[in-house]
Amino acid sequence: MRDYRTAVDQVIDQWRAALLNPYLFAARVAPIIMMPFFFASFSVLKMLMPRYVPFWLDEPFARMDQFLFFGYHPWQLTHAVFTSPESTVTLDLFYSVWVILLSVAIAGFALFAPRQERARFFLSFGGAWFFLGFIGAWLGSSAGPCFLANLNSPLAPEFAGLMERLHAASNSMDTVAQAVEWQEMLWSGYENQTYRFGMGISAMPSLHNAIAVLYVFLAFRFGKLIGWVATAYAVIIFIGSIHLGWHYAVDGIFSAIGMWGIWKLANWWCVASGYDAAIPREGSALDSTVSMDFRKGSIS
Repeated sequence: MRDYRTAVDQVIDQWRAALLNPYLFAARVAPIIMMPFFFASFSVLKMLMPRYVPFWLDEPFARMDQFLFFGYHPWQLTHAVFTSPESTVTLDLFYSVWVILLSVAIAGFALFAPRQERARFFLSFGGAWFFLGFIGAWLGSSAGPCFLANLNSPLAPEFAGLMERLHAASNSMDTVAQAVEWQEMLWSGYENQTYRFGMGISAMPSLHNAIAVLYVFLAFRFGKLIGWVATAYAVIIFIGSIHLGWHYAVDGIFSAIGMWGIWKLANWWCVASGYDAAIPREGSALDSTVSMDFRKGSIS
């Protein structure tokens, strides 16, 4: 088991070095300052995409799901397993926590993570939003099951049962599920062309699933226990994305594969560029910190 006191000592050493070096200090705080602008810009792009590339791939993705799940739509299977309103609202809660975890992860990796893990996180994170969230969404333009009725899609009757169950679960709990609330808000924004933070409709690929998978890759670099916890959460996000009507199963599958490729590319760059090898030699004029192996909890 890792010595967590060593990890705390490392964080203290990193911040001592950062306070003495403007470059290292900027590297710690810049991601937090930049993220609001990044997400605001992404929201505008996401709102604009359907104006240029209308939603046209919902039916192929739905049919792919049926092929993979032996003729069933995946939502039929999740609602056969998670039948109670309480289970639906619980999945909705886990799915909503993703937004909070996103902020925690950005701040945590920016301020406290070892430099090797921080580099991998932000390279992979940026790659996910660009290659999956922008290019992937442009090429795979689709709205998702929850918006099919609004679009008067011929597929809507096949997903009517899903939306009825989702609304019934929300109403029976004497509260509006956040998925229902957000779906109504996003559709209103789409109709009214409201350009603001967090708006935009895009099903393929699923960034919820992609970022949850990124957490898994990073978590295993810190330990097996936290890695398996992250894996369990990624599975819940995948199930929730289907159960709550946001995505087709192939959205999550494609996202996981794409995130794996981006992660491998980021990892390769950190090694091939010499970034990883340079970090142990930081203890001079550039950086007075003592380099430690965070994962093993030993000083190198």
